[in-house]
Amino acid sequence: MKTNLSDCSANIRTGLLCLTFLLSAVMVMLLACAHTEKVIVPPKVDLKAFPSIGVVEFSTNAEDTLKPYVTQNFIENIQSAQPGTRILELGDADHLLRSLGHSQLNPETIQSIGQKYKVDAIILGHLQVSHIKPKINVYTAAKSLNARAYVEAALKTRILETESGATCWTRATSGKTQVARISLMEGGPFSVGVSDPKEKYGKLVPKLVYANTMDFRSQYEYRATK
Repeated sequence: MKTNLSDCSANIRTGLLCLTFLLSAVMVMLLACAHTEKVIVPPKVDLKAFPSIGVVEFSTNAEDTLKPYVTQNFIENIQSAQPGTRILELGDADHLLRSLGHSQLNPETIQSIGQKYKVDAIILGHLQVSHIKPKINVYTAAKSLNARAYVEAALKTRILETESGATCWTRATSGKTQVARISLMEGGPFSVGVSDPKEKYGKLVPKLVYANTMDFRSQYEYRATK
Protein backbone atom coordinates (compact mmCIF):
# COMPACT_ATOMS: atom_id res chain seq x y z
CA MET A 1 0.00 0.00 0.00
CA LYS A 2 1.44 3.32 -1.09
CA THR A 3 1.33 6.40 1.17
CA ASN A 4 0.30 9.71 -0.39
CA LEU A 5 2.91 12.26 0.77
CA SER A 6 0.66 15.22 0.04
CA ASP A 7 -2.06 13.72 2.26
CA CYS A 8 0.47 13.26 5.12
CA SER A 9 1.63 16.84 4.80
CA ALA A 10 -1.94 18.08 4.85
CA ASN A 11 -2.71 16.04 7.97
CA ILE A 12 0.38 17.42 9.73
CA ARG A 13 -0.56 21.00 8.87
CA THR A 14 -4.10 20.40 10.12
CA GLY A 15 -2.77 18.95 13.36
CA LEU A 16 -0.45 21.89 13.93
CA LEU A 17 -3.26 24.35 13.29
CA CYS A 18 -5.49 22.53 15.76
CA LEU A 19 -2.71 22.52 18.39
CA THR A 20 -2.04 26.22 17.87
CA PHE A 21 -5.74 27.01 18.21
CA LEU A 22 -5.96 24.90 21.36
CA LEU A 23 -2.97 26.62 22.96
CA SER A 24 -4.35 30.06 22.07
CA ALA A 25 -7.70 29.17 23.62
CA VAL A 26 -6.02 27.99 26.82
CA MET A 27 -4.01 31.22 27.08
CA VAL A 28 -7.13 33.34 26.59
CA MET A 29 -8.91 31.38 29.33
CA LEU A 30 -5.97 31.82 31.73
CA LEU A 31 -5.77 35.54 31.07
CA ALA A 32 -9.52 35.90 31.60
CA CYS A 33 -9.34 34.10 34.93
CA ALA A 34 -6.47 36.09 36.49
CA HIS A 35 -5.66 39.82 36.61
CA THR A 36 -4.15 42.40 38.96
CA GLU A 37 -5.97 44.93 41.08
CA LYS A 38 -4.72 48.06 42.81
CA VAL A 39 -5.50 47.74 46.51
CA ILE A 40 -4.79 49.99 49.48
CA VAL A 41 -2.72 48.57 52.34
CA PRO A 42 -3.25 50.11 55.80
CA PRO A 43 -0.27 51.74 57.55
CA LYS A 44 1.97 49.47 59.60
CA VAL A 45 1.58 51.78 62.59
CA ASP A 46 -1.86 53.20 63.39
CA LEU A 47 -1.38 56.30 65.52
CA LYS A 48 -5.03 56.18 66.58
CA ALA A 49 -3.83 53.73 69.21
CA PHE A 50 -2.47 56.82 70.98
CA PRO A 51 -5.21 59.46 71.51
CA SER A 52 -2.57 62.08 72.35
CA ILE A 53 1.14 62.07 71.41
CA GLY A 54 3.89 64.26 72.82
CA VAL A 55 6.86 65.20 70.62
CA VAL A 56 10.16 66.15 72.23
CA GLU A 57 12.21 68.50 70.08
CA PHE A 58 14.64 66.37 68.07
CA SER A 59 18.31 66.49 68.98
CA THR A 60 21.18 66.83 66.52
CA ASN A 61 24.94 67.09 66.47
CA ALA A 62 24.62 69.97 63.97
CA GLU A 63 23.65 73.57 64.69
CA ASP A 64 20.72 74.23 67.04
CA THR A 65 18.70 75.95 64.31
CA LEU A 66 18.27 72.54 62.71
CA LYS A 67 16.35 71.14 65.73
CA PRO A 68 12.99 72.94 65.18
CA TYR A 69 13.29 72.48 61.41
CA VAL A 70 13.53 68.67 61.50
CA THR A 71 10.99 68.42 64.37
CA GLN A 72 8.35 70.46 62.56
CA ASN A 73 8.99 68.55 59.35
CA PHE A 74 8.38 65.28 61.18
CA ILE A 75 5.13 66.55 62.78
CA GLU A 76 3.86 67.78 59.40
CA ASN A 77 4.55 64.39 57.84
CA ILE A 78 2.77 62.29 60.44
CA GLN A 79 -0.26 64.59 60.48
CA SER A 80 -0.34 64.49 56.70
CA ALA A 81 -0.11 60.69 56.75
CA GLN A 82 -2.79 60.33 59.43
CA PRO A 83 -4.91 63.50 59.67
CA GLY A 84 -6.41 64.13 63.07
CA THR A 85 -3.40 62.87 65.02
CA ARG A 86 -3.25 64.95 68.20
CA ILE A 87 0.26 66.28 68.82
CA LEU A 88 1.53 68.11 71.90
CA GLU A 89 4.93 69.77 71.42
CA LEU A 90 6.95 69.30 74.60
CA GLY A 91 9.93 71.46 73.67
CA ASP A 92 13.61 70.94 74.31
CA ALA A 93 14.60 67.71 76.10
CA ASP A 94 16.89 69.40 78.64
CA HIS A 95 14.24 71.91 79.66
CA LEU A 96 11.65 69.14 79.86
CA LEU A 97 13.86 67.04 82.13
CA ARG A 98 14.56 69.97 84.46
CA SER A 99 10.86 70.74 84.76
CA LEU A 100 10.25 67.15 85.88
CA GLY A 101 13.23 66.99 88.22
CA HIS A 102 14.95 64.26 86.20
CA SER A 103 18.43 64.10 84.75
CA GLN A 104 17.88 61.58 81.94
CA LEU A 105 15.17 59.95 79.85
CA ASN A 106 14.33 56.56 81.33
CA PRO A 107 11.09 54.59 81.83
CA GLU A 108 10.33 56.52 85.03
CA THR A 109 10.80 59.84 83.24
CA ILE A 110 8.59 58.73 80.34
CA GLN A 111 5.84 57.80 82.79
CA SER A 112 6.19 61.18 84.51
CA ILE A 113 5.79 62.95 81.15
CA GLY A 114 2.63 60.97 80.47
CA GLN A 115 1.15 61.83 83.84
CA LYS A 116 2.00 65.54 83.73
CA TYR A 117 1.10 66.27 80.10
CA LYS A 118 -1.66 63.66 79.64
CA VAL A 119 -0.06 62.06 76.59
CA ASP A 120 -0.26 58.35 75.76
CA ALA A 121 3.06 58.21 73.90
CA ILE A 122 6.05 60.38 73.13
CA ILE A 123 8.20 60.63 70.03
CA LEU A 124 11.97 61.09 70.27
CA GLY A 125 14.36 61.69 67.39
CA HIS A 126 18.01 62.40 66.66
CA LEU A 127 19.56 63.68 63.44
CA GLN A 128 23.22 62.73 63.08
CA VAL A 129 24.94 64.89 60.46
CA SER A 130 28.34 63.94 59.08
CA HIS A 131 31.14 66.39 58.49
CA ILE A 132 30.75 68.26 55.22
CA LYS A 133 32.80 66.53 52.53
CA PRO A 134 33.97 68.75 49.69
CA LYS A 135 34.53 67.56 46.14
CA ILE A 136 37.31 69.82 44.88
CA ASN A 137 38.15 70.91 41.34
CA VAL A 138 41.41 72.75 40.80
CA TYR A 139 41.60 75.69 38.40
CA THR A 140 45.25 76.61 37.99
CA ALA A 141 44.60 79.58 35.72
CA ALA A 142 42.54 81.30 38.42
CA LYS A 143 44.79 79.94 41.18
CA SER A 144 41.75 79.01 43.19
CA LEU A 145 39.82 75.89 44.10
CA ASN A 146 36.10 75.50 43.56
CA ALA A 147 34.17 72.71 45.17
CA ARG A 148 30.75 71.37 45.98
CA ALA A 149 29.88 70.27 49.48
CA TYR A 150 28.20 66.97 50.25
CA VAL A 151 26.69 65.97 53.54
CA GLU A 152 25.46 62.65 54.90
CA ALA A 153 22.89 62.34 57.66
CA ALA A 154 20.95 59.68 59.55
CA LEU A 155 17.61 60.19 61.29
CA LYS A 156 16.64 57.86 64.12
CA THR A 157 13.20 58.07 65.73
CA ARG A 158 11.16 56.06 68.20
CA ILE A 159 7.79 56.01 69.92
CA LEU A 160 7.56 55.16 73.62
CA GLU A 161 4.40 54.33 75.53
CA THR A 162 4.05 56.57 78.57
CA GLU A 163 2.16 53.96 80.59
CA SER A 164 5.11 51.56 80.68
CA GLY A 165 7.97 53.57 79.20
CA ALA A 166 8.54 50.79 76.64
CA THR A 167 9.61 51.45 73.05
CA CYS A 168 6.87 50.31 70.68
CA TRP A 169 8.28 51.55 67.35
CA THR A 170 11.65 52.65 66.02
CA ARG A 171 13.10 53.47 62.60
CA ALA A 172 16.35 54.77 61.11
CA THR A 173 16.91 56.31 57.68
CA SER A 174 20.00 57.80 56.07
CA GLY A 175 20.89 59.77 52.97
CA LYS A 176 23.39 62.00 51.20
CA THR A 177 22.98 65.20 49.22
CA GLN A 178 24.80 68.20 47.82
CA VAL A 179 24.22 71.12 50.15
CA ALA A 180 25.98 74.13 48.69
CA ARG A 181 28.78 75.44 46.52
CA ILE A 182 31.90 76.29 48.51
CA SER A 183 35.06 78.15 47.67
CA LEU A 184 38.54 77.28 48.80
CA MET A 185 41.52 79.52 48.14
CA GLU A 186 44.81 77.79 47.61
CA GLY A 187 46.33 76.98 50.99
CA GLY A 188 43.22 78.10 52.93
CA PRO A 189 40.24 76.38 54.61
CA PHE A 190 36.89 75.81 52.91
CA SER A 191 33.54 77.05 54.16
CA VAL A 192 29.87 76.77 53.25
CA GLY A 193 28.42 80.13 52.34
CA VAL A 194 24.92 79.61 53.82
CA SER A 195 23.64 79.39 57.39
CA ASP A 196 19.89 78.79 56.93
CA PRO A 197 19.37 75.05 57.59
CA LYS A 198 16.64 74.86 54.94
CA GLU A 199 19.09 76.16 52.34
CA LYS A 200 22.19 74.52 53.73
CA TYR A 201 20.77 71.00 53.86
CA GLY A 202 18.64 71.35 50.76
CA LYS A 203 16.10 68.55 50.38
CA LEU A 204 17.99 66.11 52.59
CA VAL A 205 15.95 66.64 55.77
CA PRO A 206 12.51 66.40 54.07
CA LYS A 207 13.61 63.25 52.22
CA LEU A 208 14.92 61.64 55.41
CA VAL A 209 11.74 62.51 57.31
CA TYR A 210 9.47 61.26 54.53
CA ALA A 211 11.30 57.92 54.39
CA ASN A 212 11.33 57.74 58.20
CA THR A 213 7.53 58.13 58.41
CA MET A 214 6.62 55.52 55.77
CA ASP A 215 5.20 53.18 58.42
CA PHE A 216 2.48 55.76 59.13
CA ARG A 217 1.24 55.90 55.54
CA SER A 218 -1.22 53.79 53.62
CA GLN A 219 0.34 52.16 50.57
CA TYR A 220 -1.02 51.01 47.22
CA GLU A 221 -0.08 47.60 45.88
CA TYR A 222 -0.95 45.61 42.77
CA ARG A 223 -2.10 42.11 43.67
CA ALA A 224 -3.03 39.19 41.44
CA THR A 225 -6.69 38.16 41.74
CA LYS A 226 -8.81 35.53 40.02
